[in-house]
Amino acid sequence: MTIELCLFGVRARVTRLKAILAHLSALFITGFCLVGSSFAQGLPCVNDSLPTADPKHPQQLIQICIPPVGWNGQLVIYAHGFVAPQLPLALPADELASIGGNSTLAALLQSGFAFATTSFRKNGYAVEQGAEDIDQLLRYFKKTFVAPGSLKKTYVVGGSDGGLIATRLIEQFAQTYDGALCLCAPMGGAAYQAKYLGDFRVVFDYFFPSVFRDEFKAFEVPALAHQNWGNLSAGYVQDIATGLALNPSAASQLFNVTRVALNPQDLSGSALQAALSLLFYSIWETPDLLATARGIPYDNRLTFYLGSNNDFVLNRGVERVASDANARSYLRHFYQPTGRLRQPLVSLHTAFDPVVPFNHELIYLGLTTLAGQRQNLTILPTTSYGHCNFQPAEVLGAFGLLVSQSNGQLSPQLKSLASSAPKAMQ
Repeated sequence: MTIELCLFGVRARVTRLKAILAHLSALFITGFCLVGSSFAQGLPCVNDSLPTADPKHPQQLIQICIPPVGWNGQLVIYAHGFVAPQLPLALPADELASIGGNSTLAALLQSGFAFATTSFRKNGYAVEQGAEDIDQLLRYFKKTFVAPGSLKKTYVVGGSDGGLIATRLIEQFAQTYDGALCLCAPMGGAAYQAKYLGDFRVVFDYFFPSVFRDEFKAFEVPALAHQNWGNLSAGYVQDIATGLALNPSAASQLFNVTRVALNPQDLSGSALQAALSLLFYSIWETPDLLATARGIPYDNRLTFYLGSNNDFVLNRGVERVASDANARSYLRHFYQPTGRLRQPLVSLHTAFDPVVPFNHELIYLGLTTLAGQRQNLTILPTTSYGHCNFQPAEVLGAFGLLVSQSNGQLSPQLKSLASSAPKAMQ
């Protein structure tokens, strides 16, 4: 028997739903988990580990790549995005592969740049630890791999959550880092991103209570809940997909209220992908976030939700959550950007990002304007849909633009890419 599903007026057969789920299963394994070891194979790179002073997380894994000849005295350090805390430490091979992998790194090395990256000492929410680990990696690079005084420029590049780390480093340690490139980053701050993710979860629970809410509330996620995330035939993934498909009115209201970006060319597919992406964080990351921040950083007691068929009933029935002062303070410290830029920062962001909304860029634009540092910020929006959905040439072009703004040495190849980078937002 063939069952047809209707979501936002777009009909899709069950086989289409299964194809979407198969794609998303691969996404969660490779895109979020960041597991892999093939990156930089055949390139002049060294993999090692560094001890930390943290007894709970005693080491970070590192990778350092230096051109065999013609090093230009400049270093690029990459800060990776979110990694599920249930997974072992690993270098961000697959995350880097998504923006060109070996070809991107080879282009940097051929242009004379050294490259370094780290797993951080912990997964999950790791802005505090990641920033410290990058600083330690930089000190190790200076001490072990190059002659004293030979390092002329250091750039930090961060993807997604790693972009928040890059922002923190460039704002607070301008004497150490000469520029930052942020890719699809939560520039508006950790609190704004936590509110965005938390709002989606509680509004989802209102419209689809049988998936999570009947079992546990938004910030009472059991430590082992991720084990029920599931696959095509069972678990939360299947429950989410079935709920969206069988109740298109509720699904439409969910996205109207939360304002999550959807792909107009594929409303049903992008709605499912966005829901799974956002709820993935709720189930896999919430226990770690609460432990790291020492409480709940999310608060919606004064939030009035708009966009449903009956907003009065929605606001009366949605779960209300009170935040903890300690957790709010932790996220302000790790990290709420200030906009005080003394070095150039280039931010590349898809205009239709369902996971880290483009509004982050507008918030950070306001912060730099208030701080009188607007001239040091360049925002490069792309018209692509998705989270961190960039072409390698876009990333290399944005990096080339950053280096030129920092008056660093650029190869002809990167200079050409920089000139064709996405147009900056005025």
